[in-house]
Amino acid sequence: MKKMRKIALPLAILLIGAGSAYATTVASETKKADIPGWKIDLENPEQPCVMTSQLCTTDNTGIVCTVSDASGVHDLYESSCETELFRIP
Repeated sequence: MKKMRKIALPLAILLIGAGSAYATTVASETKKADIPGWKIDLENPEQPCVMTSQLCTTDNTGIVCTVSDASGVHDLYESSCETELFRIP
């Protein structure tokens, strides 16, 4: 019985540690969903925040998500037009 405890306890601790490490890795690799970008349209005071078809992410990739149209290039934001979005790598 003592011999079994000497083997089983370290083995159980090893398996719990490996399982925890795997769970942490999987959790950190999950990606956020891609979301449509919203641009600020100052020509429309009733609805200044307009949705675009450009998909962006909230993860900071270092490159701001933009869209070009007839009025120029616009930075994109979340639906509230306050939180800046970034280009999907």
